[in-house]
Amino acid sequence: MRIAMLFLAGLVAAPAWAASPQDLEDCSTKYEKEAVDACTRLIDDKATADDTRALALFNRALNYETMLLLPEAMTDLNESIRLTPKEATGYALRGKVLQDQQEFERSIADFDEAIRLDDKSAMSYDWRGRSYFYMRRNDQAMKDFAAALRIDPKNKEANWDLGQAHEVADNNKAAIGDYGKLIELEPQSVRGYVRRAIVYIKLGDAAHAIEDTSAAMRVEPSNIAALQVRGDAYAAKGDFDRAIDDYTAAIHFRPEYELFIQRGIAYRGKGDREHAIDDFYKAINTQPLSSDDARAELKKLGIEVPANREALPPGKTILDVLK
Repeated sequence: MRIAMLFLAGLVAAPAWAASPQDLEDCSTKYEKEAVDACTRLIDDKATADDTRALALFNRALNYETMLLLPEAMTDLNESIRLTPKEATGYALRGKVLQDQQEFERSIADFDEAIRLDDKSAMSYDWRGRSYFYMRRNDQAMKDFAAALRIDPKNKEANWDLGQAHEVADNNKAAIGDYGKLIELEPQSVRGYVRRAIVYIKLGDAAHAIEDTSAAMRVEPSNIAALQVRGDAYAAKGDFDRAIDDYTAAIHFRPEYELFIQRGIAYRGKGDREHAIDDFYKAINTQPLSSDDARAELKKLGIEVPANREALPPGKTILDVLK
């Protein structure tokens, strides 16, 4: 954030240069700082026409949103909308910025206005659906995601979002179809393969979950989520050795609480009590203040661990536990 503030301070302190035709192009086609610089020159040039200034404000806001400079994006969008109040895109992007700030009711009001001005925008329906989804108004969210897909059946984000909504509604077969459409549109979609695999596991189909996570890892061999979910699928099949291999590979990249628990459960499943206990202790020591699950797993093995404390097996040091 400090870097971002210094960057903005530099913009304010810079002298106002007259805009050029190249600035008009760069403001629309470049990304982040390059685009912001070009848009700023257009905005600050008193010779810039209002409609061009409104476009430059919109494009600068778009880049600010990407850079997570949300208050700056809001300021630009408010001015852009003031200059061109009948442009749907300004309301849609302001709704997205409000959504980023978790102001969901206000974001929906902007998406409503964007859709009133242009009811053929799949993006506006999809973004409004997300606000409903985040507010746990899942039925309305699904209606908006479906509307987005009627307008643009190849909209990847709407397929993803509808899959998430179907999962929440426990309509897992529909979710499988949604993620399948995403994968058709984006054959190297790691998120699509991993999420579909999670749903396959819910449905008791470990074989297809393994196929999907293996496909994800062909695209991105070190993807931690794919390793973890494939481990879950192997464990569901009772193939604990392969599950442990996948959890171990994931832990190599990111030694996280849940991975230690899952590996510990796999060790217990294959009858390796000692390694299971070690993993549950490792889980506790990654987050001692919120480790009820790990303590419960140890209790199943007859070991009581005081709550909210780091845990060390008898005769071991913290270095032994974290190896």
